[in-house]
Amino acid sequence: MLGTLFLWMFWPSFNGSLAPVSFASKHRVVINTVMSLTGSGLVTFALSIALRKKFSMEDIQNATLAGGVAVGSSSDLVISAWGAILIGCVAGTISTFGFARMKDWFYKHFGLHDSCGVQFLHGMPGLLGGIAGSVACANASVGHYGSNLGVIFSQ
Repeated sequence: MLGTLFLWMFWPSFNGSLAPVSFASKHRVVINTVMSLTGSGLVTFALSIALRKKFSMEDIQNATLAGGVAVGSSSDLVISAWGAILIGCVAGTISTFGFARMKDWFYKHFGLHDSCGVQFLHGMPGLLGGIAGSVACANASVGHYGSNLGVIFSQ
């Protein structure tokens, strides 16, 4: 649990390491990442007890971080607060459901044993993050980025 706490606190710096150097961009990364982590944390606690009838440490240690993974590709973009929270909630849902229900199913049907939870902490939320980043880029406009739009999304 201590490792999860440290990861939860420092995930914004992981996402912000590749963000453009501008002051607004770095702050946007931190805010979007914390909001997404919060969304995944709330959903994880609710779904863990709903799916397992008790809190599962596996869910809490892993799925609470899924929001940070999923928002990584769009954290420096203008996705607004509700977008970051939505990404985190969906990532937490996918991850918690994966740990609670799909992990054993994948092992039984495909012989896929995921002892570290990479598939449901990084794999599925990462796919969600790719989709979210694509949607954020498609919705980019001069209204959000001003004259910097061509610099941010250069060809």
